[in-house]
Amino acid sequence: MTQVVLENVYKSFSPRRGESVASQIQPSVTSGKQDDIVVHRGESVNVLRRINLTVADGEFMVLVGPSGCGKSTLLRIIAGLEVMTGGNIWIGDRLVNDLPPKERDIAMVFQNYALYPHMSVYDNIAFGLRRRSAGQGAMGNGQRVMGNARLRVPSSGFPMPNSQFPIPNSHLRDWVENLFVGMTKGLPKGLRYISDRERVVDEQVRTVAQLLQIEALLNRLPKQLSGGQRQRVALGRAIARNPQVFLMDEPLSNLDAKLRAQTRAQIVKLQRQLGVTTIYVTHDQTEAMTMGDRIAILNHGQLQQVASPLELYNHPVNVFVAEFIGSPPMNFIPVEFHAPLLITNGDFRLTLPEVWGNALQKYDGRTLILGIRPEHLILSVPANKNWSVQVELVENLGNETYISTKLLEPGFQKSAFETNEVQVRVPPERFVSCGEQLWLSLTPEKLHFFDPETELAIFPK
Repeated sequence: MTQVVLENVYKSFSPRRGESVASQIQPSVTSGKQDDIVVHRGESVNVLRRINLTVADGEFMVLVGPSGCGKSTLLRIIAGLEVMTGGNIWIGDRLVNDLPPKERDIAMVFQNYALYPHMSVYDNIAFGLRRRSAGQGAMGNGQRVMGNARLRVPSSGFPMPNSQFPIPNSHLRDWVENLFVGMTKGLPKGLRYISDRERVVDEQVRTVAQLLQIEALLNRLPKQLSGGQRQRVALGRAIARNPQVFLMDEPLSNLDAKLRAQTRAQIVKLQRQLGVTTIYVTHDQTEAMTMGDRIAILNHGQLQQVASPLELYNHPVNVFVAEFIGSPPMNFIPVEFHAPLLITNGDFRLTLPEVWGNALQKYDGRTLILGIRPEHLILSVPANKNWSVQVELVENLGNETYISTKLLEPGFQKSAFETNEVQVRVPPERFVSCGEQLWLSLTPEKLHFFDPETELAIFPK
């Protein structure tokens, strides 16, 4: 089994000499949006804190969060490209804290493809295989092939031309082998020297090319490929190595929308076919929802929730997760709770289902944050239990329509946290125009409530 276990992983940076921490924080953070950086008294910058995560064998785990939340840093720490400040990382049954990247048996797919521009597609895929096999010495059953002739190679070494004495040094043997390959490279195929090692590499490259449907591209250079084709080559290079773990850092962000959807489906299909443990980083919650077996949501350098896509959608643990998962995001409106089951705001009054009775009793007379998704609001008729809104923006997508509205409830109260803006999804056949006044009913079974101080979710008991 190859599971990945992160135990209490930390990552912090010390300020550069002569500079304050504030000068090294990203502009988006200094403007008030501290997505991944927390400054402590010691003037250190913490980008990851208390990361505890177990990725099961063969699982597709997605790390998702806003830009700058620390997800790519975490992936680079797993790969060994960043040094963590504290904690443990296990890949399979090995503690890899002190192992260099090449010894962790992982393959990484980068956002910018990272292909060698002077090498053909074939050589890009074969590059890692050749380096690995060169480090392990000659492979195979001791035979070498030159054209149609087979030469038996003694286990003690490689036979030099016109010599009866083997060469005991494996590095010198590899050098001689490479020399033969170079000398015969320009000859017709039947006369070229092909080592057993290169035959194994060739078989793996062509198997991967067939899997990714890029057989016709093997002789091209990267500059002759489209973005989607380059990404498939990058995937092929990772797959060919047959690693224990795949690490993917936003590999689809450079593709257009249609190609992104196609490649997304292809990656999921390949991962299920290969069964390799995969950790995938993205800031796109649609990618996360459609690709991951489970999703780990990060914010401020901390894990917020780890669960299946539907669990995150239906049972978010806090306001951040509720807002981040779902497009358009969840609406948040302050309401006052009155026991046993009444919520109010201005003239708005709604009696809740009985399942909320016990969970909300301690909030009697206090303000709660009511959350409801755009798809759970329904166009309705005037009533105290419905919201009166005015349409401010209409987005027609063909199969559905999203509208941005402003609450018109008399006496409506709003806190500093919430606004009176409400996003709604309406049927495509319902024509809506800007300035139109509507009434919205709430689906009682789809309501969410959050504590206004901790922003943690309140679940029915």
